[in-house]
Amino acid sequence: VALAAPIRCMRPLLQGFRGWCTARGGVAAHSLPLLALRGGAAGADVSQLVLDATFYLGTAMASMAGTITAGSCEMDLFGCTIVGTLTAIGGGTIRDIILGRTVYWLTDTSHLTIALAVSVAIFLTWPALVSLGLRDSHLAFLWSDALGMASSCIVGTHIGYERTGKAKIAILCGVLTSIGGGIMRDLLCLERPRALHADRSMYATPALLGALLFVLLSGDKYYAAAEPTSPVPLPAGAEYFVPWLFCLLLRAAAWTFRLALPHWARKRQSIFDLRGSLSLEPQKPQFQVALTPAEGHNSIADRVGRLLLGPKQRRRFGLPQLLVPKGRRGRRKVPPPADEFD
Repeated sequence: VALAAPIRCMRPLLQGFRGWCTARGGVAAHSLPLLALRGGAAGADVSQLVLDATFYLGTAMASMAGTITAGSCEMDLFGCTIVGTLTAIGGGTIRDIILGRTVYWLTDTSHLTIALAVSVAIFLTWPALVSLGLRDSHLAFLWSDALGMASSCIVGTHIGYERTGKAKIAILCGVLTSIGGGIMRDLLCLERPRALHADRSMYATPALLGALLFVLLSGDKYYAAAEPTSPVPLPAGAEYFVPWLFCLLLRAAAWTFRLALPHWARKRQSIFDLRGSLSLEPQKPQFQVALTPAEGHNSIADRVGRLLLGPKQRRRFGLPQLLVPKGRRGRRKVPPPADEFD
Protein backbone atom coordinates (compact mmCIF):
# COMPACT_ATOMS: atom_id res chain seq x y z
CA VAL A 1 0.00 0.00 0.00
CA ALA A 2 1.51 3.23 -1.09
CA LEU A 3 1.74 5.79 1.63
CA ALA A 4 -0.03 9.03 1.04
CA ALA A 5 2.54 11.66 0.29
CA PRO A 6 1.31 15.15 1.09
CA ILE A 7 2.26 17.65 -1.52
CA ARG A 8 1.95 21.37 -1.40
CA CYS A 9 -0.71 22.38 -3.90
CA MET A 10 -1.13 25.72 -5.55
CA ARG A 11 -3.54 28.00 -3.73
CA PRO A 12 -6.55 28.44 -5.98
CA LEU A 13 -6.97 32.17 -6.19
CA LEU A 14 -10.60 32.25 -7.20
CA GLN A 15 -11.88 30.31 -4.17
CA GLY A 16 -9.44 31.55 -1.54
CA PHE A 17 -8.56 27.94 -0.77
CA ARG A 18 -5.46 27.30 1.29
CA GLY A 19 -4.09 24.02 2.46
CA TRP A 20 -2.87 20.69 1.35
CA CYS A 21 -4.06 18.07 -1.09
CA THR A 22 -3.09 14.41 -0.90
CA ALA A 23 -1.84 12.52 -3.95
CA ARG A 24 -3.18 8.97 -4.24
CA GLY A 25 -2.36 6.88 -7.23
CA GLY A 26 -0.94 9.81 -9.13
CA VAL A 27 -4.29 11.71 -9.15
CA ALA A 28 -4.62 14.72 -6.91
CA ALA A 29 -7.93 15.45 -5.18
CA HIS A 30 -9.24 18.94 -5.83
CA SER A 31 -11.86 20.83 -3.87
CA LEU A 32 -12.71 23.44 -6.49
CA PRO A 33 -16.10 22.84 -8.14
CA LEU A 34 -14.67 23.70 -11.54
CA LEU A 35 -11.80 21.26 -11.22
CA ALA A 36 -14.09 18.55 -9.85
CA LEU A 37 -16.38 19.12 -12.81
CA ARG A 38 -13.49 18.65 -15.20
CA GLY A 39 -12.48 15.35 -13.57
CA GLY A 40 -9.59 16.47 -11.33
CA ALA A 41 -6.93 14.99 -13.60
CA ALA A 42 -3.74 16.42 -15.04
CA GLY A 43 -5.64 18.51 -17.59
CA ALA A 44 -7.38 20.36 -14.78
CA ASP A 45 -4.01 21.04 -13.16
CA VAL A 46 -2.74 22.62 -16.36
CA SER A 47 -5.87 24.72 -16.74
CA GLN A 48 -5.67 25.92 -13.16
CA LEU A 49 -1.96 26.64 -13.53
CA VAL A 50 -2.59 28.77 -16.62
CA LEU A 51 -5.44 30.60 -14.89
CA ASP A 52 -3.40 31.28 -11.75
CA ALA A 53 -0.41 32.51 -13.76
CA THR A 54 -2.72 34.79 -15.74
CA PHE A 55 -4.20 36.15 -12.51
CA TYR A 56 -0.81 36.95 -10.98
CA LEU A 57 0.52 38.42 -14.23
CA GLY A 58 -2.49 40.71 -14.56
CA THR A 59 -2.07 42.02 -11.02
CA ALA A 60 1.63 42.77 -11.45
CA MET A 61 1.36 44.37 -14.89
CA ALA A 62 -1.65 46.51 -13.99
CA SER A 63 0.16 47.78 -10.90
CA MET A 64 3.21 48.61 -13.00
CA ALA A 65 1.15 50.55 -15.55
CA GLY A 66 -0.64 52.51 -12.84
CA THR A 67 2.59 53.41 -11.07
CA ILE A 68 4.20 54.62 -14.30
CA THR A 69 1.22 56.85 -15.04
CA ALA A 70 1.24 58.26 -11.52
CA GLY A 71 4.99 58.83 -11.65
CA SER A 72 4.70 60.74 -14.91
CA CYS A 73 2.15 62.99 -13.14
CA GLU A 74 4.78 63.78 -10.46
CA MET A 75 3.04 61.93 -7.63
CA ASP A 76 4.99 60.96 -4.54
CA LEU A 77 5.57 57.46 -3.17
CA PHE A 78 2.19 57.32 -1.44
CA GLY A 79 0.32 58.54 -4.51
CA CYS A 80 2.07 56.12 -6.87
CA THR A 81 1.39 53.22 -4.51
CA ILE A 82 -2.30 54.09 -4.21
CA VAL A 83 -2.77 54.53 -7.96
CA GLY A 84 -0.83 51.37 -8.80
CA THR A 85 -2.76 49.28 -6.28
CA LEU A 86 -6.15 50.61 -7.40
CA THR A 87 -5.24 49.91 -11.01
CA ALA A 88 -4.44 46.31 -10.12
CA ILE A 89 -7.44 45.49 -7.91
CA GLY A 90 -10.03 48.09 -8.92
CA GLY A 91 -11.67 46.19 -11.76
CA GLY A 92 -11.88 42.94 -9.82
CA THR A 93 -13.37 44.75 -6.83
CA ILE A 94 -16.15 46.23 -8.98
CA ARG A 95 -16.82 42.81 -10.50
CA ASP A 96 -17.10 41.03 -7.15
CA ILE A 97 -19.41 43.70 -5.74
CA ILE A 98 -21.73 43.38 -8.74
CA LEU A 99 -21.74 39.57 -8.49
CA GLY A 100 -22.40 39.69 -4.75
CA ARG A 101 -19.34 37.63 -3.85
CA THR A 102 -16.55 38.26 -1.39
CA VAL A 103 -13.92 40.59 -2.81
CA TYR A 104 -11.09 38.34 -3.91
CA TRP A 105 -8.21 40.23 -2.30
CA LEU A 106 -9.90 40.00 1.11
CA THR A 107 -9.67 36.20 1.09
CA ASP A 108 -6.32 35.96 -0.68
CA THR A 109 -4.11 38.89 0.24
CA SER A 110 -1.32 37.77 -2.07
CA HIS A 111 -2.70 39.99 -4.84
CA LEU A 112 -2.70 43.01 -2.56
CA THR A 113 0.88 42.21 -1.55
CA ILE A 114 1.98 41.88 -5.18
CA ALA A 115 0.32 45.16 -6.14
CA LEU A 116 1.96 47.06 -3.28
CA ALA A 117 5.38 45.50 -3.87
CA VAL A 118 5.36 46.20 -7.61
CA SER A 119 4.22 49.78 -7.06
CA VAL A 120 7.01 50.51 -4.59
CA ALA A 121 9.61 48.79 -6.80
CA ILE A 122 8.58 50.74 -9.91
CA PHE A 123 8.57 54.01 -7.98
CA LEU A 124 12.10 53.43 -6.67
CA THR A 125 13.40 52.59 -10.15
CA TRP A 126 11.47 55.38 -11.87
CA PRO A 127 14.42 57.85 -12.14
CA ALA A 128 16.47 55.20 -13.94
CA LEU A 129 13.55 54.43 -16.26
CA VAL A 130 13.13 58.11 -17.06
CA SER A 131 16.81 58.39 -17.93
CA LEU A 132 16.28 55.57 -20.42
CA GLY A 133 13.51 57.53 -22.11
CA LEU A 134 10.47 55.79 -20.61
CA ARG A 135 7.29 57.86 -21.02
CA ASP A 136 3.57 57.37 -20.75
CA SER A 137 3.39 56.35 -24.40
CA HIS A 138 6.51 54.18 -24.34
CA LEU A 139 6.30 50.56 -25.42
CA ALA A 140 7.15 49.33 -21.93
CA PHE A 141 4.09 51.06 -20.52
CA LEU A 142 1.86 49.99 -23.41
CA TRP A 143 2.88 46.35 -23.14
CA SER A 144 2.51 46.25 -19.35
CA ASP A 145 -0.91 47.86 -19.62
CA ALA A 146 -1.95 45.44 -22.38
CA LEU A 147 -0.76 42.42 -20.40
CA GLY A 148 -2.72 43.54 -17.37
CA MET A 149 -5.81 44.24 -19.46
CA ALA A 150 -5.75 40.87 -21.25
CA SER A 151 -5.12 38.91 -18.05
CA SER A 152 -7.87 40.71 -16.15
CA CYS A 153 -10.27 40.13 -19.02
CA ILE A 154 -9.81 36.36 -19.02
CA VAL A 155 -9.95 36.02 -15.23
CA GLY A 156 -13.00 38.27 -14.96
CA THR A 157 -14.85 36.37 -17.69
CA HIS A 158 -14.03 33.06 -16.00
CA ILE A 159 -15.34 34.26 -12.64
CA GLY A 160 -18.50 35.73 -14.14
CA TYR A 161 -19.21 32.58 -16.15
CA GLU A 162 -18.54 30.31 -13.19
CA ARG A 163 -20.72 32.42 -10.91
CA THR A 164 -23.77 32.87 -13.15
CA GLY A 165 -23.44 30.46 -16.07
CA LYS A 166 -24.64 33.22 -18.42
CA ALA A 167 -22.53 34.30 -21.36
CA LYS A 168 -23.68 37.93 -21.36
CA ILE A 169 -22.91 38.40 -17.67
CA ALA A 170 -19.54 36.70 -18.14
CA ILE A 171 -18.57 39.04 -20.98
CA LEU A 172 -19.69 42.06 -18.95
CA CYS A 173 -17.61 40.90 -15.98
CA GLY A 174 -14.59 40.42 -18.21
CA VAL A 175 -14.84 43.92 -19.67
CA LEU A 176 -15.42 45.54 -16.26
CA THR A 177 -12.46 43.71 -14.75
CA SER A 178 -10.14 44.71 -17.58
CA ILE A 179 -11.01 48.42 -17.83
CA GLY A 180 -12.21 49.27 -14.31
CA GLY A 181 -8.75 49.72 -12.82
CA GLY A 182 -7.52 51.67 -15.83
CA ILE A 183 -10.41 54.13 -15.59
CA MET A 184 -9.65 54.69 -11.90
CA ARG A 185 -6.00 55.27 -12.75
CA ASP A 186 -6.72 57.84 -15.45
CA LEU A 187 -9.25 59.73 -13.34
CA LEU A 188 -6.91 59.93 -10.35
CA CYS A 189 -4.12 61.16 -12.63
CA LEU A 190 -6.44 63.71 -14.32
CA GLU A 191 -6.04 61.98 -17.67
CA ARG A 192 -8.60 61.12 -20.30
CA PRO A 193 -9.77 57.53 -19.69
CA ARG A 194 -8.20 55.46 -22.45
CA ALA A 195 -11.07 52.99 -22.44
CA LEU A 196 -13.69 55.65 -23.18
CA HIS A 197 -12.06 57.82 -25.84
CA ALA A 198 -11.10 57.03 -29.41
CA ASP A 199 -8.46 59.72 -29.92
CA ARG A 200 -5.64 57.26 -29.14
CA SER A 201 -6.53 53.66 -30.01
CA MET A 202 -9.26 51.21 -29.09
CA TYR A 203 -8.86 49.79 -25.60
CA ALA A 204 -12.08 48.18 -24.42
CA THR A 205 -12.82 46.51 -27.78
CA PRO A 206 -9.98 43.95 -27.48
CA ALA A 207 -11.25 43.06 -24.00
CA LEU A 208 -14.79 42.64 -25.31
CA LEU A 209 -13.71 40.41 -28.19
CA GLY A 210 -11.36 38.43 -25.95
CA ALA A 211 -14.16 37.75 -23.46
CA LEU A 212 -16.44 36.68 -26.32
CA LEU A 213 -13.81 34.28 -27.65
CA PHE A 214 -13.34 32.81 -24.16
CA VAL A 215 -17.08 32.13 -23.89
CA LEU A 216 -17.13 30.48 -27.32
CA LEU A 217 -14.17 28.23 -26.54
CA SER A 218 -15.42 27.30 -23.07
CA GLY A 219 -18.59 25.65 -24.37
CA ASP A 220 -21.04 24.53 -21.68
CA LYS A 221 -18.59 23.49 -18.98
CA TYR A 222 -19.75 26.16 -16.52
CA TYR A 223 -23.39 25.15 -16.36
CA ALA A 224 -23.61 21.56 -17.66
CA ALA A 225 -24.25 18.88 -15.07
CA ALA A 226 -22.58 16.18 -17.13
CA GLU A 227 -19.08 16.05 -18.51
CA PRO A 228 -18.35 19.47 -20.04
CA THR A 229 -18.00 19.71 -23.77
CA SER A 230 -16.37 22.27 -25.97
CA PRO A 231 -17.33 23.14 -29.56
CA VAL A 232 -13.66 22.87 -30.50
CA PRO A 233 -11.37 20.14 -29.09
CA LEU A 234 -8.61 22.02 -27.28
CA PRO A 235 -5.71 20.94 -25.09
CA ALA A 236 -5.82 21.70 -21.40
CA GLY A 237 -5.50 25.40 -20.66
CA ALA A 238 -6.05 26.50 -24.25
CA GLU A 239 -9.46 28.00 -23.45
CA TYR A 240 -7.57 30.52 -21.26
CA PHE A 241 -4.40 31.02 -23.28
CA VAL A 242 -5.92 31.49 -26.75
CA PRO A 243 -8.33 34.32 -25.77
CA TRP A 244 -5.60 35.93 -23.67
CA LEU A 245 -3.17 35.93 -26.60
CA PHE A 246 -5.86 37.17 -28.98
CA CYS A 247 -6.76 40.05 -26.66
CA LEU A 248 -3.10 40.99 -26.18
CA LEU A 249 -2.25 40.96 -29.90
CA LEU A 250 -5.38 42.91 -30.82
CA ARG A 251 -4.49 45.60 -28.30
CA ALA A 252 -0.93 45.73 -29.68
CA ALA A 253 -2.28 46.07 -33.22
CA ALA A 254 -4.57 48.87 -32.04
CA TRP A 255 -1.75 51.14 -30.88
CA THR A 256 0.57 50.09 -33.73
CA PHE A 257 -1.85 50.82 -36.57
CA ARG A 258 -3.91 53.47 -34.71
CA LEU A 259 -7.11 51.43 -34.80
CA ALA A 260 -10.03 53.24 -33.22
CA LEU A 261 -13.80 53.03 -33.17
CA PRO A 262 -15.92 55.63 -35.00
CA HIS A 263 -16.64 58.74 -32.98
CA TRP A 264 -18.15 62.17 -33.42
CA ALA A 265 -15.91 65.02 -34.45
CA ARG A 266 -15.39 67.55 -31.70
CA LYS A 267 -16.72 70.94 -32.79
CA ARG A 268 -16.12 72.95 -29.64
CA GLN A 269 -13.39 73.31 -27.08
CA SER A 270 -13.42 70.67 -24.38
CA ILE A 271 -12.27 70.90 -20.80
CA PHE A 272 -9.38 68.72 -21.87
CA ASP A 273 -6.45 70.27 -23.63
CA LEU A 274 -4.74 68.88 -26.72
CA ARG A 275 -2.34 66.73 -24.72
CA GLY A 276 -5.17 64.73 -23.22
CA SER A 277 -4.92 65.86 -19.61
CA LEU A 278 -7.56 67.69 -17.64
CA SER A 279 -6.94 71.43 -17.59
CA LEU A 280 -7.53 72.82 -14.12
CA GLU A 281 -5.50 76.03 -14.32
CA PRO A 282 -7.30 78.95 -12.67
CA GLN A 283 -8.61 81.47 -15.15
CA LYS A 284 -8.55 85.20 -14.31
CA PRO A 285 -12.06 86.62 -14.67
CA GLN A 286 -12.40 89.12 -17.48
CA PHE A 287 -14.77 91.90 -16.52
CA GLN A 288 -14.87 95.66 -16.53
CA VAL A 289 -16.44 97.97 -13.98
CA ALA A 290 -17.62 101.36 -15.15
CA LEU A 291 -19.08 103.53 -12.39
CA THR A 292 -19.14 107.31 -12.71
CA PRO A 293 -20.04 109.17 -9.52
CA ALA A 294 -22.96 111.50 -10.09
CA GLU A 295 -23.05 115.12 -9.03
CA GLY A 296 -23.59 115.61 -5.32
CA HIS A 297 -22.01 112.22 -4.53
CA ASN A 298 -25.22 111.13 -2.89
CA SER A 299 -27.11 109.59 -5.79
CA ILE A 300 -28.36 106.01 -5.98
CA ALA A 301 -25.47 104.98 -8.25
CA ASP A 302 -22.99 106.48 -5.83
CA ARG A 303 -24.49 104.63 -2.89
CA VAL A 304 -24.43 101.34 -4.80
CA GLY A 305 -20.81 101.95 -5.78
CA ARG A 306 -19.90 102.68 -2.16
CA LEU A 307 -21.46 99.39 -1.04
CA LEU A 308 -19.90 97.27 -3.79
CA LEU A 309 -16.42 98.74 -4.04
CA GLY A 310 -14.13 99.90 -1.28
CA PRO A 311 -11.21 102.31 -1.57
CA LYS A 312 -8.75 99.61 -2.60
CA GLN A 313 -11.02 98.29 -5.33
CA ARG A 314 -11.66 101.78 -6.67
CA ARG A 315 -7.91 102.45 -6.85
CA ARG A 316 -7.39 99.07 -8.54
CA PHE A 317 -9.92 99.80 -11.28
CA GLY A 318 -8.84 103.43 -11.67
CA LEU A 319 -12.06 104.93 -10.32
CA PRO A 320 -12.16 108.24 -8.41
CA GLN A 321 -12.59 108.04 -4.67
CA LEU A 322 -16.03 108.78 -3.35
CA LEU A 323 -16.42 111.90 -1.22
CA VAL A 324 -18.28 112.04 2.06
CA PRO A 325 -21.79 113.43 1.42
CA LYS A 326 -22.64 116.87 2.71
CA GLY A 327 -24.15 117.02 6.18
CA ARG A 328 -22.37 113.86 7.40
CA ARG A 329 -18.85 115.15 7.98
CA GLY A 330 -19.21 115.13 11.77
CA ARG A 331 -20.50 111.60 12.03
CA ARG A 332 -18.40 108.58 12.94
CA LYS A 333 -16.72 107.04 9.94
CA VAL A 334 -17.98 103.62 8.99
CA PRO A 335 -15.11 101.17 8.26
CA PRO A 336 -14.94 100.16 4.61
CA PRO A 337 -16.13 96.68 3.66
CA ALA A 338 -13.66 93.81 3.77
CA ASP A 339 -11.51 93.47 0.71
CA GLU A 340 -12.51 90.08 -0.63
CA PHE A 341 -10.07 90.26 -3.51
CA ASP A 342 -6.98 90.57 -1.30
